[in-house]
Amino acid sequence: MTIPYDLQALLYEIDQRTKGIVSGEDLAGLSGLVLDRLGCTTAEHAYDRLYTDWAELPRGTVASGLRAGQVLSVLPLLRLEGPLVDAQREEELWRAMRDHGPADETWRANVVVRHSAWGLRHLTDPAQMEAALARIEQARAAHPPGTRIRANLDMAHAGLRTYLGQLGGGEDDFDTAVDDMARLAQTSDMAPEQRLVMSAQVALFRIHQASRRGDEAALAEQIGVLEHAMAQLPAGHMDRFAFESHLEAARGALTLLRGQRTGRFEPATEGAGAATPTDEIRRRIATLPVNAQADKLTEAGFAVGQRALLTMDHQAMRESMELREAALDLLEPDDDRWIRVAGGLGVSHCVMADLQFAPPADRALHLDQGIAWLRHTLRLTGGPHHPLWGGTGITLAKAYRLRGDEYAHDARTRRLNYDASRRVGLQCLRAAAWSALLQSGTAHAAETARMAGAQALDVARWCLADGAHADAVRALDAGRGLVLHAATAVTTVPEMLKELGRTELAREWQAAGSVPEVGEEMLFTAQAAFAGPSSRLRRRVLEALADSPRHHGLLDVPSPEDIGGALRAMDATALVYLVPGDGAVPGLLAARPGSGAAVLVTADGRTRSLDLPHLTVDAPPLTAYRATGTPGRDAGGPPVSDTSPAPGPAPGPGTSRTALEQLCAWAGTAVMEPLLSRLPRGFGRAPAVVLVPMGELGVVPWHAARLTGRRRSRGYACERADISYTPSARLLCEVAARPAAGTRQTLVVGNPTRDLHHAGEEAEAVHRVFHPDGDLLGPGAATPAAVTDWLRRQRGGLLHLACHGVVRQGERHSAYLALSGGPLAAEELTEGATRYRGLDLVVLAACRTNVSGHGYDEAYSLSTAFLVAGARSVIGSLWPVPDEATSLLMYMTHHFMSRDGLPPGRALRSAQSWMLNDRREAPPGMPAHLRARVGHIDADDLTAWAGFTHLGW
Repeated sequence: MTIPYDLQALLYEIDQRTKGIVSGEDLAGLSGLVLDRLGCTTAEHAYDRLYTDWAELPRGTVASGLRAGQVLSVLPLLRLEGPLVDAQREEELWRAMRDHGPADETWRANVVVRHSAWGLRHLTDPAQMEAALARIEQARAAHPPGTRIRANLDMAHAGLRTYLGQLGGGEDDFDTAVDDMARLAQTSDMAPEQRLVMSAQVALFRIHQASRRGDEAALAEQIGVLEHAMAQLPAGHMDRFAFESHLEAARGALTLLRGQRTGRFEPATEGAGAATPTDEIRRRIATLPVNAQADKLTEAGFAVGQRALLTMDHQAMRESMELREAALDLLEPDDDRWIRVAGGLGVSHCVMADLQFAPPADRALHLDQGIAWLRHTLRLTGGPHHPLWGGTGITLAKAYRLRGDEYAHDARTRRLNYDASRRVGLQCLRAAAWSALLQSGTAHAAETARMAGAQALDVARWCLADGAHADAVRALDAGRGLVLHAATAVTTVPEMLKELGRTELAREWQAAGSVPEVGEEMLFTAQAAFAGPSSRLRRRVLEALADSPRHHGLLDVPSPEDIGGALRAMDATALVYLVPGDGAVPGLLAARPGSGAAVLVTADGRTRSLDLPHLTVDAPPLTAYRATGTPGRDAGGPPVSDTSPAPGPAPGPGTSRTALEQLCAWAGTAVMEPLLSRLPRGFGRAPAVVLVPMGELGVVPWHAARLTGRRRSRGYACERADISYTPSARLLCEVAARPAAGTRQTLVVGNPTRDLHHAGEEAEAVHRVFHPDGDLLGPGAATPAAVTDWLRRQRGGLLHLACHGVVRQGERHSAYLALSGGPLAAEELTEGATRYRGLDLVVLAACRTNVSGHGYDEAYSLSTAFLVAGARSVIGSLWPVPDEATSLLMYMTHHFMSRDGLPPGRALRSAQSWMLNDRREAPPGMPAHLRARVGHIDADDLTAWAGFTHLGW
């Protein structure tokens, strides 16, 4: 028998009960209340009844619109019992409410707030979440800030954006939403307990941010905030268990970060007490609604598994797997949460096999089960648009590799598993490009790409071990310069969209990519807030471009044939990846051991490798150099990794120069001598090599590698070959396609901050002797706006900047040039759609202009930013350069370009060779103040000339 119900009375009853909700039983009581009043046993039945009764009302009436709003207000409580995703029905209800419901804006806003209360977190389709956000934004427009209903709408908006950011991978969405939640928690009229829960929730989100950045100190701080909030929550609070689960996971993440820094993996003890028994976990979860049970079982399974992994507890790992299996029993396979739980279960099985949790007789079975779960999960994720696709694929690839290792006496099975590991690994490395393209802003893109270089090295080492050199090239480039690739790709998006007929979306993209007009004094501040199109827009665009025939260029790396074509265009001999060896313990969770290697792509598109057993990141000369740095006119040195020891007193010049000399000696014997001996040599000129040093090898001046057995020179690599650098083959191919402008306009900037006397002399000499028809800007005139204005106007330009360069590791503006009145940031050159076409050469006669502030493999520096901005060639530096020697080196570089007609890379090499010659002479026309210093240069001082590098043509 069907019982009657009164929806308005039911909503009033729900509102009254919501005010005192604390425990899981209270929450379950709300969904039970709805089912009881509707006379239904399941959420699906209840939704069907509500929809059917509404559909029988006369359409287009106020009663129909009112009832639609009431149904939408009840729907979140039904979702606590199950997903209930029916986009067509829901859109009908929203349309009826919008078009025919009461005109009272407060009533409409309350419907939106109620609908956002619990159920939206179970949506798994970004399009549905975008529609929900649009409804909240429409309601917000009708309510001014400062009102209670506006505060509720703002909180719903921020909360939904955090879910969207986690679901879709847009970190800017997530970060801005967390900032909004933190602000609202302080300003909203909340009850003390609500404010406490919000404080704990914000701490959880801050923990995610700190883990993403690898920020150990911030992670420990937020763990403390969460512990403090939890200590004040009632024991039976419905959110307490979720906080406990996430806190356990956060402690595990802190342990891993500390272990990476110290090499000792000891469980974090901050506030840690005895683990909650799994029986108690299950008892507390059983009181929740079914859908909430699935969430809590998933959280608990992860937390228990994290603790088990760190303590090597076999029984706890089995219990974590049982919790995950229980969660799967409550979920449907088309639920995104099912994918996440299944993937976690696959990882757990693989860990049981790899780390020898399970008895020896069971390990092969665990590995087979883990691979089966991971394969299924990977298939369901559907591609790189899913945040789990890349991580699942890399784990599956490692599992295949591990299984291949187990078949030492079965060559066929071993080979099949190895082939699968390479295939899946290469495919899923594409996820790193998708993730970088999705992010708004350089910092977010660099954070998401943080692990890409290490994953690429793993896959590349498998390829090298299997003799698959072309695959090794693909793998290596997939983890390189992803921020630069994303910055380059944004300029091609409008054209691709227009080709698909998506002109409106193209216009929206172009509008979002335009830097707002600001005054000179606001330029740097405005850039801090501008980061290009949001990740929400980027997601829509990337999904639209899936139909573009050029879509593969966004995610795939160039083929060896493409690289060979670029090398021929640039008259280069070979592109060479320098791959460090790794002696770590093999296994699923650690890097596999492998020798160092050079991986070559020659101009004919062929690939091969050269074994370099002494090329390792822990080689003593490299370790010593990274600890001491190099002297110069500016504080600092090579970037320091997270694993480096805490800095002590600054070393003296003698110590630093000795470390650099020993580094260059090692670079010669370990790498450059065997490499140069294997390069094809042409007739009449030295080979031209473009290097891609992987990881921490990027700090080494390979062109200054010391060679043995040389009689007529000091024996450096740059005396035997033209050596340039590139962040990636992607950028090499893009730059190689840029035509020469054919004309030359010049801007020379000198000593804009008035504290680099020799830089001012250098600039004046370069301008007067070589480019008298160009522009010269000095103190007061060389502002950021003046330089960027010239860049916009030039059509075939040479830009010479003699000034300070600053690198700030991991900051929003990671590198900038200090100009008159303010800085010119690298991010200003790459974010947004502005590019400087026809820019032939940028000479950065400044400190550390080819040092990355976003990690070695990202290679994001002032030099590479100018490449992305449109330059064909860039000359930059690896360390704080000495003022007097730099002035001579830069002058001579221009001399060889202007008087001998050499291209920039060869001109820099000639200038460096001139510096190395004890019998060097000043060329005719050199100004007297520079000529007076010619004899004072110490050719044995590497800091005087070896810091400068060439990129591009």
